[in-house]
Amino acid sequence: MALAEQLVTVGAVLAGAAGSYFTTRLTERDRFARDLRVRWDAHRLDSYVAYVAAVKHVNRCTQQIFGLQWDGGDPAAREPLLAEMKAAEGDRSHAFEQVILLGDAGTVQAAHDLNERLWQLERPARGVEEITEDVWRERANAWLVALNNFHSNARRNLGISGEPARRDVVPPTRASAD
Repeated sequence: MALAEQLVTVGAVLAGAAGSYFTTRLTERDRFARDLRVRWDAHRLDSYVAYVAAVKHVNRCTQQIFGLQWDGGDPAAREPLLAEMKAAEGDRSHAFEQVILLGDAGTVQAAHDLNERLWQLERPARGVEEITEDVWRERANAWLVALNNFHSNARRNLGISGEPARRDVVPPTRASAD
């Protein structure tokens, strides 16, 4: 019986070692997967923030160009703004590529929509298309809605719970801003 007891003891030790090995392996695999998710979430967040900053920079340039046009500003000030807008558009394009690489389908589609809305403001600012102030306001509102949609999709993709504060409104007219 001594041999049987020793075999049972060896079997129990082997079973305990195997259980410990598999538990540790599963724990390490889960930790690695979690670390990988956190790392990619950080990269996604950085790419989304860079993209939104670039989009907003292009939009700010278009606003300044239209402000010069409608307020009778110095026409010579338009050229530096166009150069700045062109540089900002390059930054937006670069940041958009990161969104495509790291974003999910909904976020990438929201970015495509936001780009289209931005280009509807950019084309007239470059002088390719003539629009009225009312049409600009409508397009600016559509741009704002697209921006908020991108924010919502990015938050969902990053796993941020809760609803974002949204402000889908038409920008005020210059008369009401005074």
